[in-house]
Amino acid sequence: MVFAIPIASPHGPCRLINSLSAPPQGLRELVLRPFEEGRDEEAWLELANAYLARYYGPELEPLDEEDINWMKKCPWWENSRPLVAELGGEPVGTIMPWVDRRYEPPRGYLWSFFVKPELEGSEVDRALLREALSWLASEGASSVRASTRGNMKARMELLLSEGFRVVSSWSVMRLRPGELAKGLRPNEQVELRRAYPLSNEEDLRILNALHNDAFSEDPDFRPETLEETRSWLEHEGYEDFVLLAFSSGRPVGFVVATVSKELESLAFKRGIIYEIGVSAPFRRRGIGTALMLAAIGWLASKGAEVIELST
Repeated sequence: MVFAIPIASPHGPCRLINSLSAPPQGLRELVLRPFEEGRDEEAWLELANAYLARYYGPELEPLDEEDINWMKKCPWWENSRPLVAELGGEPVGTIMPWVDRRYEPPRGYLWSFFVKPELEGSEVDRALLREALSWLASEGASSVRASTRGNMKARMELLLSEGFRVVSSWSVMRLRPGELAKGLRPNEQVELRRAYPLSNEEDLRILNALHNDAFSEDPDFRPETLEETRSWLEHEGYEDFVLLAFSSGRPVGFVVATVSKELESLAFKRGIIYEIGVSAPFRRRGIGTALMLAAIGWLASKGAEVIELST
């Protein structure tokens, strides 16, 4: 689910506090401080994996050093203020507020909001949340969005208690490669071409333009920059499959798929249809079906046992 809250002013409905200087009553040992590169990476990973394991169980693909190194290099890091919560000198929580200035007025987001599982529902996660909101308000964000899984009841209760409301939800659909429906009719005239956006700048530009065109009808849409598109694909440790669709030489659709890392701890090898889109004038012609089937075929060839698509 996606939650949102408006920020009218530092004294508005968020009940913002400067918790860096004023810890909540009863948690005087709590310290909130900025994330320090070279010091906090290991603690961030431990907190992230412990928190996420509570909700993903054996399906969790643990985060590792490659994940946090990617995060620090991505465009969103520049406009963020990652925070660490400590109790008695021990890291017990993190949050990464970042402000998207490409919206007018700017919009805030909350990422990497993790706490030690036994402290969820305490004033630790509330203090982190309020400090993040306070910083976003000071950066001019007019609203803030945060996402949760449907089974994160404590997190949802926290967000609702601080004034957030649900604005949208999504579903994750799963398919095993052998479970494809019969009678699918992919477009056989469309040209499908494998793309390599990280080594071919023209492929990157086409992919970026198709993404922005395909999703432009979303009322929440704002164009993705070329560097943002590149950054999503630069996440090390994953193998990506990018396919472009052309009609009479014109780019009209795309699909991006990826496979989970080779980890023995995973319950199954996961394939993900990360994104798929077709330009509006070319929809309902079997082009999306052709792209989807090609991506499923590639994922199956890589050993994916379960394929996921979020909508």
